Amino acid sequence: MVSDKFQVRTTGARDKVTNQPVGGRNIQGGVRFGEMERDALLAHGSSFLLHDRLFNCSDRSVAQVCVDCGSLLSPLLEKPPPYWSAMRHRKTVCTLCGKSDSIDSVSVPYVFRYFVAELAAMNIK
Repeated sequence: MVSDKFQVRTTGARDKVTNQPVGGRNIQGGVRFGEMERDALLAHGSSFLLHDRLFNCSDRSVAQVCVDCGSLLSPLLEKPPPYWSAMRHRKTVCTLCGKSDSIDSVSVPYVFRYFVAELAAMNIK
């Protein structure tokens, strides 16, 4: 009976849009739990476990952000001149500020990056 009930996995199917694990045991989905389970884990001091399960093992991604203007979408890799070889290091430049020294890497959920892109499509910063 236990083997029929468990739904723990390390890798598996992910949603194509949000990059999060899909739910449901029938389609080899990830572990899902609700607000009451989350509150119980927080009350017992296991916030690191929640962070690990819901962020690191779910949809963690590293994004470039401009510290000056605060934009997640504007930092892009600088286009190299034609005489550069492919092995050289390319800088990341903010297209709004034009600065390359104010770019920093942060870990954010992929859903947040998707949400920022959706807001930008509606002209909301």
